[in-house]
Amino acid sequence: KNMKKVLLTTTALVMTAGVASADVTVGGSAGLAYGNWGTSGGSAQGWTQTTDVSITMSGEASGLAYSASMSFDETGNDIGQGALSVSGNGLSLSYKEGDELEMGETDDGDLKIGYAAGGVSVDYTEDTATDATLIALGYTAGDLTLGYSANSRDDTTVLSAGFTAGDIAINVSGEDSGKTWDASAAYTLGASTITVATDETDNGTSLAIATSLNDVTISAKAKDNANTLSLGYTMGDITLSYAYDQSVSTTAGTKTDGDDAQTIMTITYDLGGITLTGKANNLDEVQLGAAFTF
Repeated sequence: KNMKKVLLTTTALVMTAGVASADVTVGGSAGLAYGNWGTSGGSAQGWTQTTDVSITMSGEASGLAYSASMSFDETGNDIGQGALSVSGNGLSLSYKEGDELEMGETDDGDLKIGYAAGGVSVDYTEDTATDATLIALGYTAGDLTLGYSANSRDDTTVLSAGFTAGDIAINVSGEDSGKTWDASAAYTLGASTITVATDETDNGTSLAIATSLNDVTISAKAKDNANTLSLGYTMGDITLSYAYDQSVSTTAGTKTDGDDAQTIMTITYDLGGITLTGKANNLDEVQLGAAFTF
């Protein structure tokens, strides 16, 4: 009789060992806004509304983690465009319909196969519509990081190296098709980071600093004809921000989005699931909006 109990228990364990556990999450967001934001500078005020829904599913079976997701909006343009991934023991496989492997990109492409273990990573990405491929190799040993990538779309090969020594981080990369390279050195001291960078493509050298003091954040970059400055101040649930980018054209007729402006001022009031926002830019565009998360 005791032997029967043991056999029945063992059989039940074998039968349930491969059963998967899964979770399904449904989320959404909506927004309502009034203004002329993104209307090429000064067009008539109007209302805009957006609604987005996302579904994320994840599970685990026999040591393999898998997930799938899908999103769609009120226009119906995104319905059916989902993503599927499976991973385990350092190997990963993912597929997402609709992405394109653009020149110089390392993340796009609808089919991805990867392996990572012991500081070594190998990734293969393919745009199944055009057969363009990207092969990326990476190696990390302590404070040293090395990278290599080859993109068949534009026959580009990129080599990169990064090294961290205490508060100093140095990064260098070079691309063979245009014989271009760039380098940067960053020094972090407390809440402040100073970065010196050079980009051979546009012959530009820049000096940037980012820091924070209590509720104030400041970041600035000095570069020929491309100076930037951003300021932020948070007081409880209210945030004020200012952003300036000299490199952005000030011609209103060329703009399709209010965020394309050279100067943007924003005030945000976060109520939790509801966020109220007011924005204005140098193209005489303004917007008052409310965003809802579910």
